[in-house]
Amino acid sequence: GFWTIWPTMPIQSSPEVERRALALFERLADRVDDKRYRTRLLKNEPAPVLARVAALEAKVFRASGAIPTLIPGSADCRGSVPPPERVGAFRLLERIGRGGMGDVWQGARDDGLYEQKVAIKLIQRHALARAAAAFDDERRFLARLEHPNIARLIDGGVTEDGLPYLVMEFFEGRCIDQACEGLTAGARVALFIKAADAVQFAHSRMVAHADLKPGNIIVDAAGRVKLLDFGISGLIGQDSRSPTGTGPFTREFASPARLAGEGPSIPDDVYALGHTLFLCLEGADDLELSAIVAKARHADESMRYGSVAALIGDLDRWRTGLPVSAIADTARYRVEKFVSRHRWGVLATGVALVILSITSLVATANYVRAEHNRVKAEQRFGEVRNLSGFMLFDLYDALARQPGTVAKRAEIAETSSRYLERLQLSGDAPADLRLQAARSYRRLAAIQGLSGVSNLGEPAKAKVALNRAEALLSTLLKADPDDAAALTQMGWVYADRWTLHADNTDSPKTTRAARGYFDAALKRSPGDPEAKLGLLMIAKSEGYDLIWGADKPADALVVLKSTLAQLQTTKWPANLAQIAVLLEVNVLNRIGDATYHLGDLAGSLSPYREADALVDAQIKIQGQTPQLLIQKADDAFNISGTLGDLPGRRPEALAVVRAGESALQTLLRSGIDAAAEKKLLVLYAEEAALLDQSGQSVAALSPSTASITLREQRLARSPGDPQRMRDLAIGLAPYSELLAKVGRGAEACAAATQATETWAGIKTAGHLGARDASKNQPDAAAFRAKFCTK
Repeated sequence: GFWTIWPTMPIQSSPEVERRALALFERLADRVDDKRYRTRLLKNEPAPVLARVAALEAKVFRASGAIPTLIPGSADCRGSVPPPERVGAFRLLERIGRGGMGDVWQGARDDGLYEQKVAIKLIQRHALARAAAAFDDERRFLARLEHPNIARLIDGGVTEDGLPYLVMEFFEGRCIDQACEGLTAGARVALFIKAADAVQFAHSRMVAHADLKPGNIIVDAAGRVKLLDFGISGLIGQDSRSPTGTGPFTREFASPARLAGEGPSIPDDVYALGHTLFLCLEGADDLELSAIVAKARHADESMRYGSVAALIGDLDRWRTGLPVSAIADTARYRVEKFVSRHRWGVLATGVALVILSITSLVATANYVRAEHNRVKAEQRFGEVRNLSGFMLFDLYDALARQPGTVAKRAEIAETSSRYLERLQLSGDAPADLRLQAARSYRRLAAIQGLSGVSNLGEPAKAKVALNRAEALLSTLLKADPDDAAALTQMGWVYADRWTLHADNTDSPKTTRAARGYFDAALKRSPGDPEAKLGLLMIAKSEGYDLIWGADKPADALVVLKSTLAQLQTTKWPANLAQIAVLLEVNVLNRIGDATYHLGDLAGSLSPYREADALVDAQIKIQGQTPQLLIQKADDAFNISGTLGDLPGRRPEALAVVRAGESALQTLLRSGIDAAAEKKLLVLYAEEAALLDQSGQSVAALSPSTASITLREQRLARSPGDPQRMRDLAIGLAPYSELLAKVGRGAEACAAATQATETWAGIKTAGHLGARDASKNQPDAAAFRAKFCTK
């Protein structure tokens, strides 16, 4: 950061020596105790620069782990006020950083709810007048920046003596340039892209970081990246609260415009990222990467990348062997890149051309040319189709077993779908290609927004993908109404639509349509396992609708037990075995639901636990995949809810629900997953209910508030989605009751009012089920009447 320094004695120094010494001093401030780094950084510097660095260091007090971005005029913090022992729900353990604005402490939650390690940032009184506005900005910025590569804001407030504090995610690791040492160029770029993606996300929320550098980008031992320190950030397009030109920033990483006195901006962040990339790539000899670095930190803003996304795009092109925009687009450059990407293909093509030349001595030139073009077209057609199939099934399935890959799987599915769509546009495209394209759109829909599976939470996009699949299948069935494969896939499209819009009044209509297609497919191809499994999937959905839509748990139990028997007595082929196991788990849980709603609480535990045992068996085989962790959380909700209703078993229930929360929180730290979010919000609500029933109503507010916040965030990302509207309405009623119980009447009234309005919106849209109409909507109205009475 920028330190206010006055030398103790005059030193003969040119502007270049002064600039270089200050830049080195700021970099050393990030790694006070790293002697190896210091030696490497200074080994080639001339004596005047080394002398100037030494003079700067001799003047300024720097504790181990000092925070390099300081408020001007406040570098000496030795007179700081001792911190409190705790702030809010957190106890201070040890100081891990110090700067002019204040200190950073490692802390731990000690309110008894759960264990949590945090970083606590405390402002010092001597900096209050100068830095309070920037501190308040940091809290507001972090509150809007929810990203896996940005350190999360957990809490904030004011101490008893009036000093602001922030509680943030604690993250241990090394500065990104240090973490890059010894890695390949590709691995370094991959780490950098994670950080750049976080910056781009901040820009999309109109926040410029304003102090990007390796010291604010941390990489842990597992390769996870976190962007830290938004203490001097600014809103894009607005003036910084700090006086321009003299505000705190690290000069070595600041663009010429920033040094000239302009406030935080996207071009400045691009420049700082370019310089950070330069340090990360130290020792890597690659012409294209050097060109990318030069473009990112070009002194002329108009010559830089226009956005961080553009910088990431060039790095992605470099990683895949495509031409990068940082290098002039010439025919020779494009040919070189093509050859490097297809080295064996080019060699094979050369051999083929030699063979064709020999063949031309025997056959006529026209015949050889025509035959060669035909074969090449067929080969390319097959290669693209095979590549798409590999991406969509083999690669997709491998990624699905890893956390944090939801977005990448969606990209793969979408790219594969485009390839197949282009191929099937050919007039003579075979039927099986069109069928494969329809399957690809179903996969895309699943990853975009089908509930119950690891997804991005974009149901509107999922609906579009399913519509495209239906359109492709409709053309096949128009040409051949007896196409059993197309009928089966059409049945699955409607089964997917039920998953997309479960709990609404269209569910019975959707299941009838799906059943009709599966029945038709089995008439034409008896014994087809995919169609048979589809019928059992629909039977499960019909059982669900009987419980939650029609409020007929006894009828549901008959349907579900028959479905379970067929699942367990059928030997499924390898490609359907995993789907069949997960369907069996789902059916067992729905049998538990029906048993529970018939009043046999203890009896419902048996199918719930049988389902959970199946999941545990799969985890032993496959490991803790995202899908299995999500299903494990669903089991935790069912088991804990039932235990909580049984006498004397609430402590056991709390242990189960918290274990489920912990697994989902770990999964979500790796990336977006809407299905995991939905399970987590349900578990939060369950924990709140268990605490409230145990007489701990005040403690119950924390998980209850977390549940409502997550429900609102999900609905804000997909406004009008009936499932998310129902999720929020269901959660608001008990939340309002809990608020009233702890004496927060106005908030209870507001929550109950929000619940009734949400139910009204669901009804207006035509998505209100029978059980919701008879119980949940009236409950919310009763709470509103009760809590909003003056």
